Amino acid sequence: MDGIAAATPPFLVLAATRQGLGLRCLRAFAGGGVILAHCRGIEVGRLALPGPVEAGAVLHIPITRLPRVSLPAELRISAAADGPDLAPPWRLETPAAALTLLGPPAPSAEELRMDQGVLRGIAVERANGLLEPVLYARINDAAARAVTVEPPVALAEGGCAFRFALPLLPEDLGETGLSVALHLVGQEAPLARFAWTRAGAGETERRLAELEGRLRRLEQAASAGLAQAQEELRRRLDIQQERIDAFIEAAASLLLDRIAGEDPPADPGEAAKSALRGLIAAASPELPEEALRRIGSRIEIPPTATQFDLGWHAPERDAGGEFRWLSDRGQVVNPEPDRRLAGVELETCHLYGAAEPALRAAFDDLPCQVTVTPAGPHRHRVRITPPEGAAPCRILLLEALSSGSPARDGVSADTRLLSMAVARLAFDYAD
Repeated sequence: MDGIAAATPPFLVLAATRQGLGLRCLRAFAGGGVILAHCRGIEVGRLALPGPVEAGAVLHIPITRLPRVSLPAELRISAAADGPDLAPPWRLETPAAALTLLGPPAPSAEELRMDQGVLRGIAVERANGLLEPVLYARINDAAARAVTVEPPVALAEGGCAFRFALPLLPEDLGETGLSVALHLVGQEAPLARFAWTRAGAGETERRLAELEGRLRRLEQAASAGLAQAQEELRRRLDIQQERIDAFIEAAASLLLDRIAGEDPPADPGEAAKSALRGLIAAASPELPEEALRRIGSRIEIPPTATQFDLGWHAPERDAGGEFRWLSDRGQVVNPEPDRRLAGVELETCHLYGAAEPALRAAFDDLPCQVTVTPAGPHRHRVRITPPEGAAPCRILLLEALSSGSPARDGVSADTRLLSMAVARLAFDYAD
């Protein structure tokens, strides 16, 4: 029994938190030295022991950095880098494990330069070497644009560095110059800013640049609304033409039958009326009404509902069901604006240029909190809640932080601006 006890590590890892790795002492430990945490031979944390550790005591080894290693990896606990393990290894399965230990990443742009119309730079994250960065850019405070990011490389002391590039277009250069804000998905503050202004630019030019950005956003919203209206008009004209063609075909068939010498009906007038009613019913079937679904204090809105206002493309369908693409900004009309709204929940089924939804949301002019959770293969559930409890709302405003055009990116001939496709949207009321 003594041999088994000696072979059993004296500590057990309980959990990984922002405090570090939690260790429970299984039997009295002499202590008096340090306990190291290391990954692939690189020290990532240490804890000094002032004296012996009693059985049952709980310790925390703070983790200050993680190297860039292939996953899954292990964190080993020992008194020396080449010493025996003091606890079973703790496995790191995904990059999200680094967020649990280190918190949100805080990369810094070490270099930013303009090179042949491409904004290039190098960013360094000195703590989280498992970071998988996704960047986007706001150009002149207008539409978001994806930034190309190379795979990160490891730093010798832990952490990682990565290069990024953003091609600029001629129309990005306005009358007052150019401003670019680079963002890391998941962080509110910009990673870096780049500005170019003509000589002599001052406060007036800065305000003019802000007005240009607002005007461009309004133009994009109006363009998206016009495209949606044109698509709806085209769809209705197609339905009308189908009805006309079906009526002409059926009328011609009756006329040919009459010419062929069929026996006339006893009451030609009533027969003609009946035939006409049948033709109209066959040529113009009733369109299904997309009613809102009410479940308690929740109202679910199908993708084909008219509540999807500016910024949304026409409804589509695939094997998974109906959905609707959002451009880069969109509005959804609250079906019951007189009730206090506790939150909105939507489910995405397709994304463009991002691994998970990244967006801002507001109830009218009130910025809201956005929470994203996985909801299945290629699906995510987005919960939008007001910061201080239920609030009235007329319009739900959505702003995607990552969007793009398949035609411009060389993916397909689709010229639309796409960000995320919504398969389900529901309003939750407080009363």
